[in-house]
Amino acid sequence: MGLRRRLATLAVDATHVLLVEAPGAWLTRVAIEREIGRRGWRLALSPADADALVTAGTPGPQLSQRVESVWEQLPGPRSRTVIADHTDTASVRTALDMVAAELLDPERQIRDARKREGFATDHMSDDSDMAGDMDMDMDGDSDMNMDMDMSPSGIPLAEGGDDRDGLEMDVLHLPLGPVLPYWPAGVVLRCTLQGDVVVAAEASEVDESDGVTMNLGPNERAALWCDQLASLLALSGWADGHAAVRRVRDALIDEPDAAVGTALLDDLQRRLRRARLLRWSLRGIGDLRPDDQPDAPAQLHGDVYQRLVRLADQARAELTGDAASSAPPASVTVLLAVAERLVVGLDLAAARLVVASLAIDIASTSNLAPHQDEEARDA
Repeated sequence: MGLRRRLATLAVDATHVLLVEAPGAWLTRVAIEREIGRRGWRLALSPADADALVTAGTPGPQLSQRVESVWEQLPGPRSRTVIADHTDTASVRTALDMVAAELLDPERQIRDARKREGFATDHMSDDSDMAGDMDMDMDGDSDMNMDMDMSPSGIPLAEGGDDRDGLEMDVLHLPLGPVLPYWPAGVVLRCTLQGDVVVAAEASEVDESDGVTMNLGPNERAALWCDQLASLLALSGWADGHAAVRRVRDALIDEPDAAVGTALLDDLQRRLRRARLLRWSLRGIGDLRPDDQPDAPAQLHGDVYQRLVRLADQARAELTGDAASSAPPASVTVLLAVAERLVVGLDLAAARLVVASLAIDIASTSNLAPHQDEEARDA
């Protein structure tokens, strides 16, 4: 019994956490990420890899349904919690302590396993259509959380459709998000794929009527730009750059004086501009020209690499108050329309890079009421 307990403790020390962010809760998510790192835990990239499901912020009804669907995919032993208050570090630690305790509680895990067995039996005996979440990564493995109609046994089936040469190819309808690492909170991109290429896309918000707003100071606004930059670098595969940007983001949240923050951002900008392999790998992806979409602001023009550099520039402009360098965020309607346009013709990996480069944040960029967003989209 003592050996079993020690082995369980070692396993909990390496807990993998699947982190879900509700719109407007990015600071909560950052606080959880930092505590996860402090404990030596890791962020999971898929439900199959997760021991715990942690929701940052309070999800709306639609996001809650998606979270529930993902929860059913986690293998046991498992635990879940919702953390809504980013301002209290102690509450984050207490919540994660409870997660660890639940993972170490054998009786709780046995009860959970028995409930899962009942769920599986009832679910598989139901003759109605099944919908679920499936996971793939950028290479087609197991990273990407998606909701789709499923055939029996949970295998997605493609439909037939004509390609550009008039030949029939399989067509797969694949929604990306909203539970997906390095993905904008509360956003769903419904893609139509032929092979591994996106041939059509439709972007939307979940829980659109539950709009949230954020009132951030200069340091937090700069940190938000860095956070979005970090997601883009993570998807690009530059692990060192991703870690460096997160350190700058965390330092800005901890509110250093303006001179310290500016120095950190200056060093970050130099490092990004010297990253030749990064520039080479991102050049030409998702290129938006001024005449492609007249309502798109200038900061969205160019390719993924150019938008990446602008994210760092925006962070510095927010911190220094440089109005000439800072650009107001585009509305969610415009950002989603640009995403729909730019992902067409790309594979899923490139599509994710494009979406990350647009820095979509519902809480800070939704400057239209929901009905106005719909009217703008229909116009």
